[in-house]
Amino acid sequence: MDSYQDSANIAVVQELNQIISLLEAQIPANPQSPKNQRLAKGLERELVKYFNSIERAFPYGKLSAIYNKYAEKE
Repeated sequence: MDSYQDSANIAVVQELNQIISLLEAQIPANPQSPKNQRLAKGLERELVKYFNSIERAFPYGKLSAIYNKYAEKE
């Protein structure tokens, strides 16, 4: 009879864990929810595009020449 109760308790614990996981996914601030993970990936893609465009727009290769031309030496 003990083994039946143990298996029943294990089943109950598994069910509770599944319910908790479903409820956690619905919490708006939960970073592990599927919706928030999709949003985070989208934000990451947008930030990569943004910083790549900044890198292309600014002439980093000419930065040292510009600095040397306009910086005053003490």
